Amino acid sequence: MADILVVDDDQSVATAFERFLRHEGHTCLLASNAEDALRMVGERRPALAFMDVRMPGVDGLQALATLRSRYPDVYVVIMTAHGTSQTSIDAMRAGAFEYVTKPLDLDELRGVIGHALSAKAGTVETAAVQHPRTALVGDSQAMQEVYKLIGVLAANDVPALIVGERGTGKELVVATIHDNSARHDQPFVTVDCATLAPDEVDAEIARLEEGSVHLAAVHALPRAAQVRLMRMLRDDTGRGTARGPGRIRVLASTDRELAAAVDDGSFSLELFELLKVITVRLKPLRERREDIPPLVRHFIQRFNDELSRAFTGVDEATMRRLSEYGWPGNAAELESVLKRACIVARGDVITLNDLGDSLSGGRVLGRQAAESALERAARTALHERLVEQSADGESSLYHDIVSVVETALVDEALTITNGNQVKASDLLGVNRATLRKKADL
Repeated sequence: MADILVVDDDQSVATAFERFLRHEGHTCLLASNAEDALRMVGERRPALAFMDVRMPGVDGLQALATLRSRYPDVYVVIMTAHGTSQTSIDAMRAGAFEYVTKPLDLDELRGVIGHALSAKAGTVETAAVQHPRTALVGDSQAMQEVYKLIGVLAANDVPALIVGERGTGKELVVATIHDNSARHDQPFVTVDCATLAPDEVDAEIARLEEGSVHLAAVHALPRAAQVRLMRMLRDDTGRGTARGPGRIRVLASTDRELAAAVDDGSFSLELFELLKVITVRLKPLRERREDIPPLVRHFIQRFNDELSRAFTGVDEATMRRLSEYGWPGNAAELESVLKRACIVARGDVITLNDLGDSLSGGRVLGRQAAESALERAARTALHERLVEQSADGESSLYHDIVSVVETALVDEALTITNGNQVKASDLLGVNRATLRKKADL
């Protein structure tokens, strides 16, 4: 099969890796530091190397840069137990083929190895990544997938669609893609389709000679403006589509499902097909609660710099409260809550008293957010049932949709309350037996 080098000073990891690779039919080479790794690559020229970030002496990212400059035909996968956005961006900039997080998942490793070995037959370019203007924060698996897609979009000049609830960081993702792409030294313009008149949208896009345009709230773009936008892109020397790079790069974001808008005729199928070449979906903060502590640390450090303070963090009760809250406004709401707390706090540690009534809404979703989610769920269910109706003429379309929405409500309530049925029942205003029946518990 292939010679694969594993560079890790943790003997248990190296041993487990060696056992796995041999089981897969590969030859495993082991090194515990960067110096040995570089020597071994020079002697054996393995097809692939897995390298840990944290090692004694020269760290993995420094070794990666040296290895890639000397042996560009050797693909390197960076391993880390702390896979933040900055780690992935630095790895991509230094020429990593991929990065994986510990604890290692064997199926993921198998896929990465297969991808790397298949790519040896062709040419795979890695992104020349620059530092973003503001760092994305999060250690969850959901955010790891987002970082990977950003790396893909940084290396490929294609349109993209970023979908997520309000406050999930869609504009930051778009800006990070631009900052890490070959267009990073060109203009970056955000056009808010929900607030500008159609002719103003046209004018904003038309004046951009090069660079990237972010179509925020693209679902709100009027139908006539959608047609004009498509014409402008087609006139862009015939290259403003997924077939190749054009004069400008279009990156769009929305908190709606554009497929449903296409179905009801309010959004152009042609424009949708252009934008969704790669779709990045951002999960709401309540579905990736493990990202709340690192976000809290990030925002407090930022406000320390902005406000010339020296907060050391939040106390245990405050972190617990922040971790339990539903965050209908997502990371943007967390940022606002912490900024307010940092302004009014008198000590060096943020306490529940400093939060004040910022979280008075409890774990209940805001009315606007809840209605928006229900509307999307009902619309999606309607379209799905209409497609299936011909195959099941006996069922009641109305009751089917009501059942779907009820189930979604119960599931969301259980998510918000961390699976506590009593609290979820109180939240929805139904008895526990009804909740259990709707959730099929």
